[in-house]
Amino acid sequence: FAACSAREWFVVSKAEVQMSADGALIPLLKMGVEAREQILGPNGMEDIKVTKPDHPLVKYAEAFTRYFDVIAERKSVIYHMRELAKATVLAKFLVDSKVNLDEAWYDLAAEAQTLRNPEIPQLWNERCHTSIQVRDGKIVDAGKEGTCATLRGVYGGVDFGLGRFRLSAAVR
Repeated sequence: FAACSAREWFVVSKAEVQMSADGALIPLLKMGVEAREQILGPNGMEDIKVTKPDHPLVKYAEAFTRYFDVIAERKSVIYHMRELAKATVLAKFLVDSKVNLDEAWYDLAAEAQTLRNPEIPQLWNERCHTSIQVRDGKIVDAGKEGTCATLRGVYGGVDFGLGRFRLSAAVR
């Protein structure tokens, strides 16, 4: 595809909190990947939503979203990111609902443990293409040694975007 600048983002597309028959709060959400083309704005590169359905990054985002749950089962960093999103949804619900918790709730967690070699969920992929010209069996133009003539990179991150959701009432 033609040169472009874009990123892929993990996003929460649906979020709600349900209450079970016995009063337990259950955060439910739907996650996916969204393609955002970048344009040069007044403060540098800025993300915009890619709206062209035939754009390669939109197709990638749609495929990743379609298989998100399967990928989360096989890639623990995606699974744990989804669990973090659920915890964040529940925390937002408690804050938005102005729930007062007893002091005992704050003492439930064990001491924080440092993870060894933590993996940060991110999307990235780079491909480099270089060409050379050969004439009469000899290399005529190989460019500069160690250079990459064409570099295509796809980068991204996480944007839960929970500000879009109103979570102050649990759904039964």
